Amino acid sequence: MAALHTYMKEGVLVAQFNRKNPLNPLDRELETEIVDACRLAQDEPAVKAMVLTGGAHRSFCVGDDFYEAVELNTQAAVEQLVDRLVGLYTALLSVTKPTVAGMDGYAIGGGVQIALCCDWRVGTPTTKALGWELKYGLGCPLGAYMLGKSLGRAAMSDIIFGCEPVSIGWALRCKFFNEVADGMEVVERAISRAAALGRYPECTYRRTKECVNRSFIAGLQELTSVAKKIHVEGFLKKAAEAHFARVLRR
Repeated sequence: MAALHTYMKEGVLVAQFNRKNPLNPLDRELETEIVDACRLAQDEPAVKAMVLTGGAHRSFCVGDDFYEAVELNTQAAVEQLVDRLVGLYTALLSVTKPTVAGMDGYAIGGGVQIALCCDWRVGTPTTKALGWELKYGLGCPLGAYMLGKSLGRAAMSDIIFGCEPVSIGWALRCKFFNEVADGMEVVERAISRAAALGRYPECTYRRTKECVNRSFIAGLQELTSVAKKIHVEGFLKKAAEAHFARVLRR
């Protein structure tokens, strides 16, 4: 089963995370397929916009696949993970056509960060967004930067230092969600919004988005070396070992 299911609707490329685990953890295969979908969306004239979703009544994405993360036991492996994540976020931010996230279930860590790369986010009353990395011994420099850049420092503090799910009211007030739909309708609402954005004049949307995202991408690239040091220290000191063992029941 492919990690990403893609289809076209109303000129929108829908990229649905399709891990066998309905929580949709982010593994190497899914990372690669999302990057490939970004290239397709950018290069294919028939694609006017793109939706990223975990599907209805499935989680959007719960971040790194712990079955892969637990094997990161060398500096080189950890640094490669950071490079892959920065590459993934850069690919998403480099799509100059409209991108919309349709989010149900959980959005944790990398799932939050994928959503922040999108132009618009549609949530549901039961979507649970959080960043619990610091609580369990994982660094979060990329997530902290992306939240601060997108929502502001105070909102970043709520998620990164609070380490608990944010309320739907918070998500709307702080613009993590731009709108909310019923769980059964979240994918269709995201497609509808993407199709509407895709009807805007292409040249002005593209140029404005390029301008807005240029500094976002530059900041990620500048942060990469520091992020590697933070993650290497955490992994090599096994700060999250107990958390991995609990989640994986080892």
